Amino acid sequence: MSTNKQRINIAITAMGGQGGGVLADWIIGMAEHSGWVAQTTSVPGVAQRTGATIYYLELFKPVAGQSETPVLSLSPATGDVDLVIAAELMEAGRAIQRGFVTPDRTTLIASSHRAYAVSEKEALGNALSDPDVIHQAADEMAQRYLCFDMAALATQTGSVVSAVLFGALCGSRVLPFERDAFEQAIRNGGVGVDASLRAFAAGHDQALQGDGCTDLPQQAPQVYQWIYQGQDAGIKQLLAGLEQAFPAELLAPLTEGVRRLLDHSGLAYAKLYVHRMQQILALEQASQSAGECALSQRVAARLAVWMAYEDTIRVAEIKTRSRRFDGLYQEVGIDAKQVSYFHEYLHPRIEEVAETLPAGVGRWVLKTGWASSLLNRLFAGPKTVSTQSLRGFLPLYLVARMRRWRHRTLRYALEQERIEQWLALLTELSRTDAPLALEVAQLPELIKGYGKTHARGLRNFSILCQAAKHLQGQTDSAAILLGLHQAALQSEAGTELAAALREAGMDALAHELGHPNVQAQVVQVMEPQAAG
Repeated sequence: MSTNKQRINIAITAMGGQGGGVLADWIIGMAEHSGWVAQTTSVPGVAQRTGATIYYLELFKPVAGQSETPVLSLSPATGDVDLVIAAELMEAGRAIQRGFVTPDRTTLIASSHRAYAVSEKEALGNALSDPDVIHQAADEMAQRYLCFDMAALATQTGSVVSAVLFGALCGSRVLPFERDAFEQAIRNGGVGVDASLRAFAAGHDQALQGDGCTDLPQQAPQVYQWIYQGQDAGIKQLLAGLEQAFPAELLAPLTEGVRRLLDHSGLAYAKLYVHRMQQILALEQASQSAGECALSQRVAARLAVWMAYEDTIRVAEIKTRSRRFDGLYQEVGIDAKQVSYFHEYLHPRIEEVAETLPAGVGRWVLKTGWASSLLNRLFAGPKTVSTQSLRGFLPLYLVARMRRWRHRTLRYALEQERIEQWLALLTELSRTDAPLALEVAQLPELIKGYGKTHARGLRNFSILCQAAKHLQGQTDSAAILLGLHQAALQSEAGTELAAALREAGMDALAHELGHPNVQAQVVQVMEPQAAG
């Protein structure tokens, strides 16, 4: 876009809380201070994440000797936008879809970070949109495309995305204003000036790196020192062992798995994860040609997520961490010295309460009517807890401190039994039907969430493991299981899965899918007598 245009049309797309209105005010203030006529309007969105809003700005440079006031438009028109600023990557995609971005005139400036839509987060499987599709469309449809992770820069500088966007706008040289004018607009705003100027400078410098997506290469996951002070030697030894025992392509997922499990239960639990992965790798290397690690790569991710299951102890620990409060303070724009009240909404079921108890006691409680009823009245049900009061914080803190005894709880016993049976099934299938084993390695993605969602996912997982045992050795067994897996991901109710099972000739499993006690069963598919 030429910097000597008399009229400049700008569209800003941002979600609630990202400072789109502040960014629009800065641009309008800067233009008016420079003698331009400027106007801004906004169209707020509803029910899409936190509500996406389109801010439309028109800047008009008066011609010397002309006294007429220009008539400016109130909304952007397709093919008539010079500059689009997107505070999140999918908002850039929406702008392209609406026709605001055209190759003959539009500069697109976007942050590459993601704020996931409800449809992405509520899906049973991986429903995340592919960012490469947006990058490719932006390269084709925009005259210029500047993109990098502005949310990360905002966090590093203690500011918000809008300040980084403003800096990127300055660094792009799209608007005919000098850097001093941009910075003065921030100062005139009078709120968070120092932090905004830091973020502005970071965005400006990154924009100078050139067009396209200029994100820095992602570094390999690191195990942070704050996880367990005093165990650094053990952690370093474990990580050194990874580099010696596993091929390079597995180090990134394994290191992330170790980090998760150190954070979840400690060094001993992380070692158990590594031990299980060593068994899978040895099995794969024995049955396939050297260098092929497809099964290990799938198991590394699924096993780590499964082992880091969320029980009541984990939930309580996350909600009482200092980092959580720091994030909440930053999100609402206050500091720890200001009076504030945060409320946590909890709804533990009697099963989750009992699973926090020692294994034997928990099983007894679930089988004993009066004990279940008593615990249900005392601990289960909907609760609202203020974590900034002693009465609310202390119970959660005490539950979080039970982490050191997690390995004795009923939930731990159940999860490890299920995991071991899944690994045993993988071991058997990898020797007889390797493609089917690869599909079975993906099945734990069905187990997610908590409460009824978790129970239904576990039910579908159990059914599909039994289906894999039934399909073992058949032609196209992996393709059939993949189809069943995709059917299970369509809904929690299992209607599509039941239909797919019947179509595949597994009427008995389809009937079992509707049995009310299926979700409570451990996967019994490894031993013939158990499966019978």
